[in-house]
Amino acid sequence: MDTPNGRELSAREREVLVAMITHAQPSAGSSGSFGASERAALLATVDDVRAWGRCGCGRCPSIDLGDASGEYPSTGARVVLDGWRGTEGLLLFIDNGLPTYLEQYSASDDVFDEFVPVSEIEYH
Repeated sequence: MDTPNGRELSAREREVLVAMITHAQPSAGSSGSFGASERAALLATVDDVRAWGRCGCGRCPSIDLGDASGEYPSTGARVVLDGWRGTEGLLLFIDNGLPTYLEQYSASDDVFDEFVPVSEIEYH
């Protein structure tokens, strides 16, 4: 990222982040719990979340997350929330109660400039 304090999330990135926190369920293998109190605590931090880097694959909009002081560390207890749209998946990595990575991936060769619209995300 070429700014010393990351960058503000785009409107779509913020919408997807909020939707994933609000609706997505932990994927198999997540450590720790993620209930109503954890969701509320995470939602309270969304206004401070900034993007610090983008996936280097060039095919997806996935971003590293942090705040104005830097990227959040990807260590400790991890919960991964998941959603999908068709053959595309969305993951939100939460490490030690902080959102560290928002990912969109595809089982096809599609290239995505931005995250899918929130209205098209499905949750289990």
